[in-house]
Amino acid sequence: MMVFQMKINELHCEIKKQLVPLIDNDYVLWDLPYYNNIGDILIWEGERQFLNKLPYKCLNSASLYTCTFPKLDPDTIILLQGGGNFGDLWREHQNFRLKVIESYPDNRIIVFPQTVYYEDVEQICRDNDKMRLHKRLTLCARDLLSYNLLKDNFENQVLLLPDMAFCIEEGTFRKWRKKEKSKTLFLQRLDKEAVDVEGLGILQLEENLDIRDWPSIEKESWSMYVFNKMVSLQSILTRKRIRSRGVNFILDWIASSVFRPLLLKQGIGFVSSYHYIYTTRLHVMILSILLHKRVKFIDNSYGKNSSFYDTWLKDLNGVEPYF
Repeated sequence: MMVFQMKINELHCEIKKQLVPLIDNDYVLWDLPYYNNIGDILIWEGERQFLNKLPYKCLNSASLYTCTFPKLDPDTIILLQGGGNFGDLWREHQNFRLKVIESYPDNRIIVFPQTVYYEDVEQICRDNDKMRLHKRLTLCARDLLSYNLLKDNFENQVLLLPDMAFCIEEGTFRKWRKKEKSKTLFLQRLDKEAVDVEGLGILQLEENLDIRDWPSIEKESWSMYVFNKMVSLQSILTRKRIRSRGVNFILDWIASSVFRPLLLKQGIGFVSSYHYIYTTRLHVMILSILLHKRVKFIDNSYGKNSSFYDTWLKDLNGVEPYF
């Protein structure tokens, strides 16, 4: 069995081995998470730190709401945020992905590691009909189930890679880690990927048990509230095909320079303060590993957590499913 740091190093090396040869020019990074899910912020931070080590320049970074679809040199590489929104459950991100693929037929496009999930099988065929037309598109899956789904149904290059959060350097966690207290965390997601945990007995396991979701989701700070209102307004304008480069520039700067580090600090400080963790969120499991903390996970609604565990973590001591 592996210990935490050995596993972190192994997964980081796997990402470098497969992605570094593909990213051989300046790039843009799009579909960034301008919302309160700390898990997606961890992915963004891992991508950012990974890319900063390459000898190429980021020419533009944007969310699906602030992307202006600028004219790009054919050699510029388009990188799209990883996560768990490839499919039809979080369709807005998939539609943005398809629009990028259609708008830039000559550029290399790499979708960073994603979990893939479709409720509608016919939608898989419709998405493939659009994606297969792009001859320089690489799709990265972050678990074996997603990889097999893409290999069986899509005609683009498909890679199997770990989550990009494993590219976050140790210094980031030292900077924002908090003192551990003798308490246990049960972090339970409450969105459309949630599962019923009533019969699992977790609530009776521990006396010092905190039942929480990400603190950024439970309660918005005033600054985050204002930023989210700005993003919401911009999303409305985007749907009406009204784009303001000035407003987009301001939102992109705030997201990268204020919003991202604020949520990173909050998430790392939150999870690091607990002695033991149970979770239904994949990135609480991943952050626990990065913080060298023991964790038990419960699946989300469609098996995302167990699939990632089975693909990458079964030989890691300190992480196991809760049954």
